[in-house]
Amino acid sequence: MRVLSEHARFILEQMEPDRRYRADELRAFVPDAGVERLREIMHELWVEREVERVGEADWRRHRSASSDAPRTATGEIEPVQPDDLFDHGAFADFFK
Repeated sequence: MRVLSEHARFILEQMEPDRRYRADELRAFVPDAGVERLREIMHELWVEREVERVGEADWRRHRSASSDAPRTATGEIEPVQPDDLFDHGAFADFFK
């Protein structure tokens, strides 16, 4: 996980969890940022899985993890080996 930019951290700190925010509400947090810069900030937060899209134009603070990531009993993400991702049996004839 990389370090968030200053504006991204600031917006994230201001957002309440699981509340919808329209673009104009988010711009109020960083009034010096233009529409394009706000889009870049929200994209940064989305890539880092700190926010998610709600509807067509709204955002919500919701920390998420990949639902495909296997987890141990303690909730830790379990590493996956490349061979686990390919069904060799289904393509056995192909590789002869």
